[in-house]
Amino acid sequence: MGSTRGLMGIKFKRAFYLLAIASVLVLNLAPQKAFAVRPDSLKDVITDSRPSTAANHTITLDQSTSGDFSAGDTIVLTFAAGFDTSGFASTDAIDYDITVNAVEETIVDSTDACAGDTIEITTVAADVFTFTACGAYVGEAAGVVIVIEIGTHATSGGTGNTQITNSVAATYNLAVDSTDEDSQDTIIVVTAAITVSATIDEVLTLTVAGASTATCTVTGGTEIDTSGSAATIPFGTISTEAFYDACQSLTVATNAGTGYTVTVYTVAGLDSGANAFGVGTCDGTCSLTDPAAWATATNNGYAICMDDTTGNAAETANADWVAAGQCGGASQQFELIADLSGSQTPSTIMQSVVGVSSDVSLIGWRISADAAQAAGAYTGTADYITTGTF
Repeated sequence: MGSTRGLMGIKFKRAFYLLAIASVLVLNLAPQKAFAVRPDSLKDVITDSRPSTAANHTITLDQSTSGDFSAGDTIVLTFAAGFDTSGFASTDAIDYDITVNAVEETIVDSTDACAGDTIEITTVAADVFTFTACGAYVGEAAGVVIVIEIGTHATSGGTGNTQITNSVAATYNLAVDSTDEDSQDTIIVVTAAITVSATIDEVLTLTVAGASTATCTVTGGTEIDTSGSAATIPFGTISTEAFYDACQSLTVATNAGTGYTVTVYTVAGLDSGANAFGVGTCDGTCSLTDPAAWATATNNGYAICMDDTTGNAAETANADWVAAGQCGGASQQFELIADLSGSQTPSTIMQSVVGVSSDVSLIGWRISADAAQAAGAYTGTADYITTGTF
């Protein structure tokens, strides 16, 4: 009897050991459940961080080498409470773009059967966006980079028309959960705007400089060098019935938003005591506002021409001073100079409708004395008036 019991005990122990070994083998040979892992990186770039301001979001999910994206997989974005996503709906797919490894995917709305090679915006509720790879979606290899655009910068299937409105200034989490990876958070910082201020003083300058005979472009007369001084035009002793030409350089700089004008006049003409120098009319048709040709020296008087050096200041001031009509041009034209003592309105000789850093024009002065002009030393004062429109 005792021996029988002993034998049975040995058999039971053998059976138990064999069962235990078999269990271990089965456990080792059976497929093991894969554990989810964290993605390699996650970020959300927003276009505006100001509180209560609408912004676009670009979420980049760099999946781990064990995380793929295939049919049936989902990506769930959960924005923190306080962000206003009420304008979005799963039935409107144009507000979303998705690229996978830089390849644009087709996004369909939740009314779609979700059976094609597409990604569906499945639900939008309580600040949670769920995207699903549809039934025939061509699976992506593990480790892909998935970029989701939400907002008006989504343009693949049509231009988006809705944005997410920021909450108050603070730091918030955005949770991204995909089928093959652990949920991962990234940070969104909403920051109060700062005011940047600076003041720039008004600038308006006119620089008058003399010009050498080589620089002066007026043609047809005896050139007078004024490079020695910006304060004088020294014609000197002149012969009658002959042209004498002299130039000055005028440079304007201003930050006036709508530009400037430069006008010129003589204070009291050109006189020698009681004798006034005849003004003339060029070759018969020039006036205070209308330049005209002056090529005949026996048509006496004094007048000016203009020549743009940098910019189009003179040309803008008077259409007659286009290229050919400027000093030295094929049809150079001269204009009379207003006399302040005669209550005449000065003519505009330079002009711009915008601010300029350096408009440069030459002003050419021409004089021709009549043979009957009284002898004497003639002097006068010319004045340039520069006006900025700020």
